[in-house]
Amino acid sequence: MESNHEPVKNEKAYWYYQSEANPWSNTSINDSNKIIWTKYRDLEIDLIEEAYQEKKPCVILDRYSINFKYLIQINLNDQTKQRRVKREIASNLIQCLRENRFGSTVAITSTSPYGNGDSWCPFLTAWLNSSSGKQAFLHFPKCIERCAQGIIREAVLHDSNSNTEATYMAETLRKYSGKSRREIAELCIYFYTKDSFLYYVLNKALREHDSSKFETLGPLCYLIRDYSRRSKDYIGTVYRGVQLTYVEIEAYKQHVGEWKTWPAYTSTSQDRQMAEMFGNTLFVIEITDVKLSAPRAQDIAHLSSYPNEKEVLMPAGVSFQILKIEQDESQKYIIHVKV
Repeated sequence: MESNHEPVKNEKAYWYYQSEANPWSNTSINDSNKIIWTKYRDLEIDLIEEAYQEKKPCVILDRYSINFKYLIQINLNDQTKQRRVKREIASNLIQCLRENRFGSTVAITSTSPYGNGDSWCPFLTAWLNSSSGKQAFLHFPKCIERCAQGIIREAVLHDSNSNTEATYMAETLRKYSGKSRREIAELCIYFYTKDSFLYYVLNKALREHDSSKFETLGPLCYLIRDYSRRSKDYIGTVYRGVQLTYVEIEAYKQHVGEWKTWPAYTSTSQDRQMAEMFGNTLFVIEITDVKLSAPRAQDIAHLSSYPNEKEVLMPAGVSFQILKIEQDESQKYIIHVKV
């Protein structure tokens, strides 16, 4: 894992399992065109590939073990349930954005005074004002350990067979405790770009301002924010395509000229063409050069497992001004905002 968040190569190993109902039927065995291969989750692939490179005989995930000699996935609760697996080297330069990350609906909330970095994210502010937040702020190693513990706890609560992935992230984070704060923050960004339970629970907690998650996810928010404070803001135009309801579009229309907030982290792309693939609405987001402003957008493509998404990440609670709303020739809504 030590090198996984360094500049991303254009090719990487992917692991798949045979996923049709009866993988050992004569049809599946004799007709390769009818085999259905399903990709493992991002962090599962990291775990599998790491064990494979270390020439281990097998790797154990939450529900399965994988035998590398025979390329077989074995159910831990019933060893008679087995499926074939395969490894492929392929380009990681995907030709489209991940819809669950770049195309999900973005709710708006009222905004706090523009430019105060902490006030943009009430969730982070609440944790920083708690006793554990104050301790972690004063003693950085405590923040790392609490972040690791929080990731493990959230995997248990999420109940999506992600405990092995959570342990992997937590152990890697602990190994980084002696590294610079920038390297630790980059690692957290790298984990955030993965399709895992962590992305979902973190943004859900931020959208809902879930106070029960302050202790488990507050440290992670702080470490991600640490990256934005140690890197230059991205200045330019980025895009996000979403599917909005009539009511949601009208809400934006009613607030043209006003400053609002997106409470969760917001993934945007520098590639307009890819963003336009999603939904009935395209956000055109102008990130301006504002002196003495809190961090507002970071280019994280070089840290991502999906560099071709050209992701620019906006922090939780970022403030934006709704400039205008129009429709193009295809009747897609174009919402222009300024950050």
